[in-house]
Amino acid sequence: MKHLKKIFETKPKSEYVHEMFDKLAVDYDLMNNIISFGRHKFVKKHVIKNVPIRYGMNILDVCTGTGDIPLFIAKKFGNSVKIIGVDFSEKMLEIARKRNDKYDNAEFINADALNLPFEDKSFDVVFISFGLRNLADLRKGIIELQRVTKKGGYVVNLDMGKPKGIAGCMFRLYFYWLVPLLGKLFHGSSEPYVYLPESCESFPAQEELVRIFYELGFDDVKNYNFAFGALAQQIAKV
Repeated sequence: MKHLKKIFETKPKSEYVHEMFDKLAVDYDLMNNIISFGRHKFVKKHVIKNVPIRYGMNILDVCTGTGDIPLFIAKKFGNSVKIIGVDFSEKMLEIARKRNDKYDNAEFINADALNLPFEDKSFDVVFISFGLRNLADLRKGIIELQRVTKKGGYVVNLDMGKPKGIAGCMFRLYFYWLVPLLGKLFHGSSEPYVYLPESCESFPAQEELVRIFYELGFDDVKNYNFAFGALAQQIAKV
């Protein structure tokens, strides 16, 4: 955490994260494949499968990055659902639009996750993947997701978890030592991949996130662990 504290003394977290993801965009998909050994796509597809998506739904993907979630949903449901992807990095969105250009039901908008440009209760399902951890105010971000979700709809979060026991030790070894090295080798800079594990230090474990969702007024919050809890999904009913 010392590295991040030093950085955030000179610039706001939101500004640093914005600049970082603009720089990451060109290698983002490659690095995700390398760091996760290609498993991140498998996990995201299961995350979608765990949500009761039905034909005719309006779906929002916040912090969409290069558009994995919209792409997988569009492939599975076709034009029977409407998908909007939101990100504050225009460079990420440029890639997302190209990857989803075969699907006219997917739209991408540059916007701030803490101030979404949508009316209350606009969407049946709202996804956010590896985004809550990067927000300047986690609770405010969750409340904003809740605001744009219809009553009876779902807010779905996927992010890093905190595995326990031997799995936790192995996870920390990989995350703190090998991931920055892979960043240096394949991206040319280890800094974003030092930020990645350090940003998880202050991020709540999956059990705590479930409690926070309940505190903020959600119902029937479910948690699904992947990779022995290194990744975790919460599905919170509005």
